[in-house]
Amino acid sequence: MRGEASGLTGALLHALSGLYGMGVRTRLLSYSLGMLPSYSLPIKVVSVGNLTVGGTGKTPVAIFLAEFFKRDGQRVAVLSRGYKGSAKGIAVVSDGKKILTGPNEAGDEPYLMAKSLEGVPVVVCADRVRGGRFIIERFSPNVLLLDDAFQHIRLRRDINILLVDANEGFGNAHLLPRGILREPLSSIRRADFALIKGGQPQGRVWEALHEYSIPFIPFLYRPSALYNIDSGEEMELEALKGARVVAVSGIANPASFQKSLKELGAVVEAQLDFPDHHAYSASDGRNIEQRASGRDMIITTEKDGVKLGGLVKSIPVFALKISVEVEEALMQSALAPLLRGVL
Repeated sequence: MRGEASGLTGALLHALSGLYGMGVRTRLLSYSLGMLPSYSLPIKVVSVGNLTVGGTGKTPVAIFLAEFFKRDGQRVAVLSRGYKGSAKGIAVVSDGKKILTGPNEAGDEPYLMAKSLEGVPVVVCADRVRGGRFIIERFSPNVLLLDDAFQHIRLRRDINILLVDANEGFGNAHLLPRGILREPLSSIRRADFALIKGGQPQGRVWEALHEYSIPFIPFLYRPSALYNIDSGEEMELEALKGARVVAVSGIANPASFQKSLKELGAVVEAQLDFPDHHAYSASDGRNIEQRASGRDMIITTEKDGVKLGGLVKSIPVFALKISVEVEEALMQSALAPLLRGVL
């Protein structure tokens, strides 16, 4: 919840948020006092995650970071929990050479990372300690990138990166379910630095970063290409100007996706919003075809594209590729202590 509910609903959410907060604080204190064990790995560990639920766009950032380390000459591997994937235990999504696990088993985000990252192993395992040890034994990386792991303090990390949406911020600054915070705002102190999506931090975001002395780097998401989800054929973004399209997405913030399409000049004549991480069925494909009849094309997100392949036959489906735009020198400076340690 972003705003404040009133009346009986507000009182109930307040009570539930209090109970949730007690559980979260007890867990954090247990780790702090050593009552719950935490573990280290014999390589450098970098985590990227957030304090809030919803769409801050961790996957493009994780892809960017993996490519950043790879360009620097590091042997990097990615470990994800495989949210919404059916795989149990440890699953190798990619060995860095070929895809070994599909999106339904791996989860859409790990699969997209595997598809996007050549030469980078991608593994899913809910137990990050076990998964990290497996990766070291199997692939011998010197940098392990943890996707969506800010709350997974059982595994120690060398650099903890917090991802924050400059516009969304921390919502109403309350814990779930009254607000959108996964843990208290004070947990921001665990971050080594923050990546601020959408520009300079303002308001409560600025205050929190300043209060806990967290350095930050602003970045933007930029549409960079279109590609056919079935053939892989690429198309210039210019092709969207004046095109009559249907926007299909199963993400936490579909409005931002639709806004991007309109800014690129597309005429969005219909939009189909599915739940985040939706598993598309043949029935969904038929419904999408029906809604898109007579339009020029269907545009979807990369994350949805990995699950929509082959389901829509009569009209082309293109995925909008998003890239991270950030000042390279700032990233080099923020990660310098880690990079010096692994060179």
